[in-house]
Amino acid sequence: MSKSINLHPFTVLALAAAVVTMTTAVGLWWLSCAVLTACVLVASWTGYLRRLAVLSAAILIPTFASLLLIHGLVSQETSGLIAAAGPFRVTEGGLETAMVLGLRTAVLVVAGLLCTLLIDKHQLVAAIDLSPAPPQVGYLLAATLFLLPHMAEKQRTIGQAQALRQTGTGRGLSGWFQRVRLRAVPLVLASLQDAHDRSAHLSARGFPAAGSHTRLRTVADSVSQQRIRWIALLCALLGPIAILAPFWGSP
Repeated sequence: MSKSINLHPFTVLALAAAVVTMTTAVGLWWLSCAVLTACVLVASWTGYLRRLAVLSAAILIPTFASLLLIHGLVSQETSGLIAAAGPFRVTEGGLETAMVLGLRTAVLVVAGLLCTLLIDKHQLVAAIDLSPAPPQVGYLLAATLFLLPHMAEKQRTIGQAQALRQTGTGRGLSGWFQRVRLRAVPLVLASLQDAHDRSAHLSARGFPAAGSHTRLRTVADSVSQQRIRWIALLCALLGPIAILAPFWGSP
């Protein structure tokens, strides 16, 4: 059972931005490992550890493989040579570079995915709607967040309807291409019709609404969380500058 956190969506995003930018600017492998460990602990406590592991592995395994190939196997560095076979050269410097870049990428991916799992989409849209941001921003975000699940459900419905008509039931690679071809056209047409219906409904309701209006959902916030967000945003913006500024004048 997943646990919910009593934090404003903007607070989670601000903390994640501060952690990612500071960790990337520092560039220490042990700090990246510490951040990853903290993300794993938070995911375990909230009940999202398995989903976080699956999603992270799908992104990071190809990333680490490409970094190892570029920096670890075909590196042009000659110092710390470990092994060489034709064009492939394994060096200590190349492996270290691949590890550092991989850990930086892992912090960005894991922290970002953890935010998507912790933040409720409805709460995020409501928070944007309650903020001074234009109402179009909240609608665009809501449409983006709910587009993929909506299209996946439509694709599943189209597949079930075609299976009842005994179409698109082939096996192997040719059967997969047949299913994609048969589902693509009705899926695109349904999406276009849905966009047309949404535009008509929004126009009928005078979107964006002018003046004050009642909101069905509110997002709890506090002064302490607002202060934390400001501190986190300052760290995200000024922290990397303070860390990297001493090295700008060095050759």
